[in-house]
Amino acid sequence: KHEEYYAQFPDWYWKYGLHDAIILSACEWELEPDWKEKHPKRNCLEILLDSKNALLETNIKRISLYNYRITGMKMNATDPIALEAFRDVYWLGDSIEQLEDGKYLLEIECTDSHSNLMYLSVMFEIPEIERQ
Repeated sequence: KHEEYYAQFPDWYWKYGLHDAIILSACEWELEPDWKEKHPKRNCLEILLDSKNALLETNIKRISLYNYRITGMKMNATDPIALEAFRDVYWLGDSIEQLEDGKYLLEIECTDSHSNLMYLSVMFEIPEIERQ
């Protein structure tokens, strides 16, 4: 049953979880698209991680989400926050969903040093994961 569960996730995904990884920073980049490519990269949300103390996935350094749109950023489920708040916070868990148009929706739950829960929702087209 575990194999069936894990098989539903994309190959690039950290299917065993990043619980207790530290988000070092989250940055947004505007890119100059290469219009000759089939899927030109227009922008990027880059999440830098220290995952050496994560529960299971301890080799992920960077998550780059291209052609993204942030759909939600909140603290304690209601208060809006800025992307800069996702710095030196602990990754608690996440969910991934592939949408009908082929894009993905990633929802991340974190906590800061004051036990405030933080939520980041991102829709994106192209993922790149850098592993150690």
